[in-house]
Amino acid sequence: MDLPEYARFATPGRSTSGGGAAGQSSCEVTLFTSSRDGIVALVDGDNWRWAHTTLDTAGFEKSDDGNRTIPLTDLDRTREVLLTLGVVARATQIKITPSGETYIGDFARDLVDHLPGQWSVSVESYAMRVWQEDLAACMWSPSMAATLDQRRVRWAAVLRRDDGAELAIIRDPQRDLYHVGALHPINLHPDGLVTPPASVTVQQTSASAAWQINSRLLPAYTRAVLHCQVNSLEEDLDRTRQIYESGAVPEPAPKDLIDAYGRFTTTAPQVTAAVRALATQSEHEAAVLQRVEDVIAAGAQAGAETAVAPRTDQVVWWLAEGGESLIDLARRSIPSEPPATETGRTIVSPRVLPPAPARNTPGPRR
Repeated sequence: MDLPEYARFATPGRSTSGGGAAGQSSCEVTLFTSSRDGIVALVDGDNWRWAHTTLDTAGFEKSDDGNRTIPLTDLDRTREVLLTLGVVARATQIKITPSGETYIGDFARDLVDHLPGQWSVSVESYAMRVWQEDLAACMWSPSMAATLDQRRVRWAAVLRRDDGAELAIIRDPQRDLYHVGALHPINLHPDGLVTPPASVTVQQTSASAAWQINSRLLPAYTRAVLHCQVNSLEEDLDRTRQIYESGAVPEPAPKDLIDAYGRFTTTAPQVTAAVRALATQSEHEAAVLQRVEDVIAAGAQAGAETAVAPRTDQVVWWLAEGGESLIDLARRSIPSEPPATETGRTIVSPRVLPPAPARNTPGPRR
């Protein structure tokens, strides 16, 4: 039995602009079939609380991402829940609409099976337009941010990789396509000198979509993150060198110097990994990366054993040689030419790690 057949049990109520238990505004529940979740109900409208109450009363269950679902393992139970939904929806003036579209959560989960790394997927439902502004504020890919600013987006799938990378997927309202963009990393401050990663428009075939994301969006994301980190490392190194012009490090090392070196040791492993992922290194370049990793690893081991500040020679190495060598090598992995134009419906112009000096903070996180 497909969704239209199931949906006949949940006879839609008519949305109204006033009166009835629903109050003064309308609300719509869209039902999707999911290969994993059964029937999924996504809510749109000011009366989202009534819609959730209606679904809960009917017997829908709350999923991990906060949406309401009913499994298809017990068909008699499913019919009973949908019949109840129809009755309660009429009483609360909630409109019920079955959808024949692919559930965006299914598309996203099929997609991540073809992407490198470990990913989790959640579906975010924006019952009110103002809710999508949070996603727009976190969006790094410019045309996706513009789309979220300019038109109504009722739901999106958010993909999170185990290293913290996040992507968002929205469906094109006019074509059987999806737009995929990158969210700004939560641990990076905005940097106007960095070109944001362009979004991609993909087909519904998960393997083909994953190929475009893996060959275009993810490398662009890695380069943009690397650019932010390199700018941050360079700024921190220049600022510290100005304070300690002679290269002499006082003993014991001052807190600001220890903190600056700590930021380097936190960021440098991410930079070396990105450089290796983006380009093939010469023997000399590989030696530079290995030297950075060896110094940081030795310091981490010593710190774990003694719980003391970094050795003076490590800090001197960072100021005199290590920091600049890594920055120079990393910059070669960042393309200097303008990136290719984004492939999306809306194209607009584009809209570092250490805590000092103060900068603008990123947008809110969901």
